[in-house]
Order: sequence, then C-alpha cells, then structure tokens
Amino acid sequence: MAELHAVAGLEEDLTCPICLGIYSNPVSLSCGHSFCKACIQAARRHQHGRQGALCCPLCHTQAHPARELQPNIQLRSIAQKFLDAPAHQEEEKREVQCEEKGESLGQQNKVILCDFCLQEPQPAVKTCLSCEASLCQAHLSKHGTKSPLKDHVLIEPCDAQVLAERRCPQHGKLLECYCRTDSVCVCVLCCVTSSHKNHKITTLEEAFGQAQSVFPETLKRAKTHEAALNQSIANLLKQEEEVKTKESLRRNRLESLFEEMCLQLNNKKGEVLKALSHNEEQQLSEIQMEIQNQKEMKDAASREVQELEALRDQKDLLLFTKAFAAIRARKHRPVPNNDGVQLPMPPIILDELTTDATLRLFRQFLSDIQSLFKAPPVHEHLTFSMHQEILFAYSANVVVPFTHPTFQFGVPNTISATEHVTSNQCFSEGCHFWEVDTSDARCWKLGIIHCQFECYLQTSSDSLRVFIGQTMITAKNFPPALKVVRVELDCGRNTLSFYNASVKDGDPAESLRLIETVSIPSNYPVYATFGVSDGSLKLL
Repeated sequence: MAELHAVAGLEEDLTCPICLGIYSNPVSLSCGHSFCKACIQAARRHQHGRQGALCCPLCHTQAHPARELQPNIQLRSIAQKFLDAPAHQEEEKREVQCEEKGESLGQQNKVILCDFCLQEPQPAVKTCLSCEASLCQAHLSKHGTKSPLKDHVLIEPCDAQVLAERRCPQHGKLLECYCRTDSVCVCVLCCVTSSHKNHKITTLEEAFGQAQSVFPETLKRAKTHEAALNQSIANLLKQEEEVKTKESLRRNRLESLFEEMCLQLNNKKGEVLKALSHNEEQQLSEIQMEIQNQKEMKDAASREVQELEALRDQKDLLLFTKAFAAIRARKHRPVPNNDGVQLPMPPIILDELTTDATLRLFRQFLSDIQSLFKAPPVHEHLTFSMHQEILFAYSANVVVPFTHPTFQFGVPNTISATEHVTSNQCFSEGCHFWEVDTSDARCWKLGIIHCQFECYLQTSSDSLRVFIGQTMITAKNFPPALKVVRVELDCGRNTLSFYNASVKDGDPAESLRLIETVSIPSNYPVYATFGVSDGSLKLL
C-alpha cells in the first residue's frame, strides 16, 4: 500500500500539466514549469495570434526568449525510469477508465471544453479565474495538487465572455469588492484610485451575505409584483373579452336597427307606390270609360250621318219629312269642351318644393341619427373675466347687465355695436355644449363669436331668430315653455345647434328639442358669447 502511494506521488510529479501523461522529452521554461516538448509546442501554436510570445500555460509568465524550451535531462531520466517500473501498469489502467468516463460525460454535456486538452478536449467541470482557463476533471485533479495553484478561485464552467464580465473593464482585475454606494461590483484598484475611492466598500462575501439575508423578502416582493401583473393582465384580458362581447352586441343591435329602418322604409315605399298605382288605375279607368262613352257617341253620330246621306236621295215628300223629323228628334249628349276628364288628385305631390322639403327632413333625420351614435359632447362650465368697459356683471354663474344697453334685439347690427360678454374658454376641436337658464331674462342672445363672424340665437318680439353676422338664418315662434337653452358646438362638423332643454325629467326623447342647426365657418378658436338687456342669464 505504501508503495502504491509512493508511486502515485511520483507519478503526480512526473505528469505533464497539458497532456496529463508522463513527461516525454520534457523541457522547462524560464518560470520553472516543465512540459512535454510536443505539448508546449502545440500550446505555443494554440497561443499564436492571441498573445504573441509564448506564455506558461500554468502561471501565464512570458517565457524568456533565451531560455525557451530548455531540455530537462534529469526529469527525462526520472520519467523514463518511472515508465519502466511494473507498478505503473495499474495506474495506466485507472487512467484509461477515467478517460473513458470523461468521454461519456463529454457526449452528454458539450458546453464548455477544457483549455488544456489539445487533441480531444474534454468537457470542463470548473473554470479557474486566476488562470482564466477551464479544466476537465483530470486536469482539475492535477491543478488542485499543485501548491502554488491551490489558492486559485474556481467557479462553474463558463466561456470567455463570462470571464470577461468577471473582470473590471477599467483595470482588468477580478471584481472582488462591492460598492454599496453605487450598488456595483468593483475591483481593488477601483476602491483606491477611481471614482469609488470614498464610497462604502465591502467584500463580495459580505455583499453576498447581506443579499442572502434580504433575498427572501425581495423574492416575496417580486412574486407579489408578478402576481399583481398576472392579475392586471387577467383583468385586461377580461376587459378585452368584454369589449369584444359588447362590440358584437352593439354591432348586432345596430344591424337590427338599420334592418328595421330599411324594412319600414321599404314598407313605406311599397305603400306609396301602391297608392300611386291605385291612383293611376283609377285615372286610367275613368279615361277608358270616357273613351268608351265617346266612342259610342261617335258610332251613333256616324250612323246618323249615313242615314242623312241616304235620306238626301229620297224623293217621296212624306217619307223624307217623316224620317228627317225622327232624326232631328233624337237627343245628343254634348261633347265636353275641355280636353280629357276630371281626374282624382294623386296621393303624393312630388314637385320641387316637396322634394326639397323631404330631403331636408331626411338629412335632419340622418343628422339626428349621427348625433345619437357619436361621442356625447362635453358639458362646459364657462367662466368669464370682467373688464371695466364691459357693461355686465358676472357672479355665481349669473350674467347681469350693469345698465340697460341701448341696442335692440332682432335688429341686425355689427358685432361691435352689440354689447356682449365672452367666455375665457376657447374651442378649436371636439364637441362641447353649455346650458343657460333664460327664465329670468326677457331679451337675450346666446351663441359663439370669432373675430371674423358671430353666430347666435336671440329673442325678438316673441320670436326666436338665428343670425350669422348680420344675416338672419331663420325665425320661429317663441315656445311658451322655453326656459333652458342648450348651445352645442361641434367643431368636427362645423355646426352650431340650439336646443330647447327645458324638460329635465320624463321621456329622454322629449328632453331636448332642436330649435335650429347652423353650419358655421371653420374659423377657430371661437368663444361662447352672451348678451342680456332685461333680466339675467344663469349658466347651468
């Protein structure tokens, strides 16, 4: 047993660090490490182009040019004697078994290969940070037995990119410290020379311990955050499905609505066409009846002409007189003086006036339908800035004139001649509305104003009139129950609408009654404008 231990120890000293075999024609470098001549030459070819001159594979010391590959005669002699010893045979068998086991392992995990295996690289089991090399199991065993290499730091196998990340990009040293101030890993030189000089520095071991102490809580927070995100995503997915469901329902309802509208329109069209056809049949029937009557009268007249022509040759006085008297005694229906007959009136009169009125009503219907489908307008709560030259007071949403202006409502005049107050808010896009209680005012005007035009609704002699500038658009009777007026501005459609919003409860369809919709110029921004000469206006 003692002999086997002695042989194992001697074999370890006679093993080439590269091929892991007994030295064959060993040579020594200036650093004192020895290798097989063929192995170090292969290593040199492997290093060529990366580091230039030959470096020791173990300590990375650059070899002295004058002492490169010096034959180590004494070591070669000892190695040859060891090879000739019989105790070496069992050790060779064990190494063959280890190699076979390594090959099997290499077939399973082909990720990081050993840097010291030159012919058939084996999978690495560790990576030495000090040597910057990955080691298979066999080279790791030899690596750990060398006294100068025992203090090297070993980590799990990794490639050159990961190794580079473990070194300081500024100094090239291992990242062995942790800067608590900047929460980064640094090297020793960073702690004493760079921007981390006066920072709070700890070792990686201390940082690792502190991280381990807060790791459960951090993991718990991360899991809580993940669960919250999962719940949020689930809520969004649920909302997405709800949107799809509601949109499908809305689409079906809309299709049903338009199908019903088309059905009723077709029914009304059928009724009108049927009435027209019936009227046509009646008219044609009366015309045909009159034609038939007049044909019968024509036939009778023709026969009478024939009788008279035949009677002209009658020489017998008695017979002629008797026949002629009989012919003259016949009664004849008078022929109508006017052309044709009196026909019944058609059920529908389609002249230019009724056609334009029907199209206007239909366009209004489409506009009302569109207003139902578009986004509801924004209710604006207007504010004003009172100036000394303005003859109005504004307090608690009430506009009151200081004195009674001399202008008369209902009389076209220029903008500057009409006293008014404008809102602070201006409007350039979107759809907006504001409502005004006019129950305490007798003469008032509501609308919008721009530096180039003004559009407004005003009262005048128990009537409502709509103006654009000095042009009156329409005039209507003043509704007795008008108390609240809604002004609606649609910048997208360039329209200004006035509604009777006096009914607040009850049927929603009756709560807003359109007074007039006016197309306005696309000049923006515009401001809300108000005027009152008798009483006060209250903004709702």
